[in-house]
Amino acid sequence: MENNPIEVMYTEHDIIIKAENIIDKINTLWEENEQGYVDTVSQLVEFFREYADGYHHRKEEDVLFPAISDHPDFVLQEIIEEFEQHHEDFRDYTKEIVEAIEGKDYSKSHELLREYINDLLDHIAAENEELFVLAESLLDEGELETIFFKFKDIDLELGEDRKAELEKMLII
Repeated sequence: MENNPIEVMYTEHDIIIKAENIIDKINTLWEENEQGYVDTVSQLVEFFREYADGYHHRKEEDVLFPAISDHPDFVLQEIIEEFEQHHEDFRDYTKEIVEAIEGKDYSKSHELLREYINDLLDHIAAENEELFVLAESLLDEGELETIFFKFKDIDLELGEDRKAELEKMLII
């Protein structure tokens, strides 16, 4: 299928996963380069808020989740609610990380980043292995293509150039 929205989701997940390497590399960086650590964490939070939440989670919450939930053969509403709760938890993590940075508690900020990325990786694995497989089995090609173009509309609205910039943030 040429315009497969699930491939878009997998690709975005692959990009988000790259943040783990950066989080690993900056552990204790604050001890030798405080400003470098603060700047890197600020960029990570910006990436998580704009890319993971703004582009990716918005596609799921505004388009994919409703398409699955509204399907007559779908009966596991709890799974959608669980994924939506994860998204809320991720938003809370970024707030806590920023608060720790502002309080100069760099050790805590990094601990929160580790928790966040671990939970995010678990979330991504569950979506890849359960939700996306379910979507492809429930939805026909026409429905999937409609979702694909709705995803494109979100990218256009938020800015394709900005999305590309955010993706490049994770290249170090």
